[in-house]
Amino acid sequence: MRSSDDIRLWRDASLPGRLELLRASVTNHRYPAHQHDEFVIAAFLRGAQKHRISGHSGVAHAGCVMVIAPGEVHTGEGAEVDRVWEYCAFYPNVETLSDIAEDVIGGRTVSFGAEPLIQDRVLASHLLAAHRVAELSRDPLEKQSAVMEAFALLIRRYGQIAGQWRSPPPRDADITRALELMNARYQEKLTVHEIAAEVGLSEYHFMRTFRMKTGMTLHGFVTQLRLRRAKDLLESGVTPAEAAVAVGFFDQSHFTIPSAPMSD
Repeated sequence: MRSSDDIRLWRDASLPGRLELLRASVTNHRYPAHQHDEFVIAAFLRGAQKHRISGHSGVAHAGCVMVIAPGEVHTGEGAEVDRVWEYCAFYPNVETLSDIAEDVIGGRTVSFGAEPLIQDRVLASHLLAAHRVAELSRDPLEKQSAVMEAFALLIRRYGQIAGQWRSPPPRDADITRALELMNARYQEKLTVHEIAAEVGLSEYHFMRTFRMKTGMTLHGFVTQLRLRRAKDLLESGVTPAEAAVAVGFFDQSHFTIPSAPMSD
């Protein structure tokens, strides 16, 4: 690898299946033929990459999404000499996508068809944004929510079960216990799994149910709880840095209070 190539690969134990992620900005790097035990979900940010996947050749440009099934042999390299191409990738295991697919399209054996390249700038944007949250945030709830929502969008738009579309059966759930848990422990490093377990739902099913019933995302709801408590602390004379830590933000930069001034 030359100095112009920057590839970062890491595993995040706080994400489903101890998810592996990659961010790459490369010019001359070539990926020889290889395969993965997990899915590869890549979103392209800049430049162009030519590839060969299970015998089929193609070129991915900015705004494209690539989905490679476990075991599929593939290669990758720049489509233009000495031109930078950038992308981000997730490597979810089969169980992670199966759990989400069961709630989104009603079955666990998810397929994305024979064509690995998807031209969908909206989906690519969601995946890139989720990848950035996963890379930069220190809040497990924020990271899990962003990544699972992005995977759900991919499955909702392009996932298939046994070659046919199926809708999941409607299910209702009482989220009272989850609300009680979040109100009592908002200052802790809560996870989607921990909250969903309170009402006996899978992680993504609970995220979707919670949004339907409250109009808010899980992370948005917990953030609101933290902001309200931080406001109380600030009004009592606690410093912004102390208030941020007390309510569960990792530093002062993580919290702003979008409300009217606290003094008349």
